[in-house]
Formats: sequence, structure tokens, C-alpha cells
Amino acid sequence: MWQWFYNPAFGIINFYAQMVGLPGQHWLSEAGWATFAIVITTVWWTSGFNMVLYLAGLQNIPEHLYDAAKVDGAGALALFRNITLPGLRPTLLFVTVTTIFGTFRVFAQIIVMTNNSGGPFDSTRSLVMHLYQTGFHFFRMGGASAVAWVLFLIVLVFTVIQFRLQRGATD
Repeated sequence: MWQWFYNPAFGIINFYAQMVGLPGQHWLSEAGWATFAIVITTVWWTSGFNMVLYLAGLQNIPEHLYDAAKVDGAGALALFRNITLPGLRPTLLFVTVTTIFGTFRVFAQIIVMTNNSGGPFDSTRSLVMHLYQTGFHFFRMGGASAVAWVLFLIVLVFTVIQFRLQRGATD
């Protein structure tokens, strides 16, 4: 679907861009635009799950806190700053960390949208895609294993940071 959206000849994004007077782009065949196109697709792909998490987080904030603040004369901004944001802090942390992890796992979008190439001049090549190509295209399992360990260590560092921030969020 996104390949069709980004198609330079008949894609819907270029259609609307040209309607407002902007030039059409070759989204997936130009280095700068290909990365931007993958980012937009990934944001769209993950936004639904994140919104469900935010909705669950909002439903976990006790209503009596809002009622008490309104009785005390708090406005909308004070309610958001003093009740909603602190109540959503664990959810915000979880969504932030899972989104960061998700950026390390970007693989399928790149394979599908760039026809298994990693984009023009490897501009959309991710760490996971490098791991896959090193191991399964070039059959250099040692190099792929080393990349996997580096990826593991990066994720481990983010996990430790998440646990420390989460501990601080609940204290």
C-alpha cells in the first residue's frame, strides 16, 4: 500500500502535493526522501498501538483527582500538567522505550518498500537489515553474529535505563 502511496507517477502523496503546488518526489529512489518515507511509514505503523497504550494509561488515572483539582479551581492546563502528565509517566516511558526498540527492529518496511535493497545508496539500511544481509546474503555468520551481539548490548543498555527510569517514575 505504501509503495503505491509513494509512487512518483501515480502515488496519492504526489497527487496531493501537486494539488497544493508542490513538486512531486521520487520518494523511494532518492536517498534523502527514502529515509523520510520509511520513517513516516513506521510512525503510521506504530501509532495505533501507542494510542491504545495511551488510552489505557488515561483510563488508569483516578477521576477523583480531576474532580478535586476542579473544586480547588484548577484550569485545563493545570489539570494536564499536574494530574494527566504525572499519571501518564509510566505509560510515556514504556511507549518511548518500545518505540526506540522498534526503531532498531525496522526491517520489513525497508525490505518491502525498497525491493530488498536497503534503499538508494544504502540510505535506509538498518542494523537488523545489515545483520540479515551479512548472514544470509553474504553467508558471513561470524560478522552477523558480531552485529547481533552489538544489537543485543544496545538493547540491554536501553532496558537497564528503562528499568531505572521506571523505578524512579513509580517512587
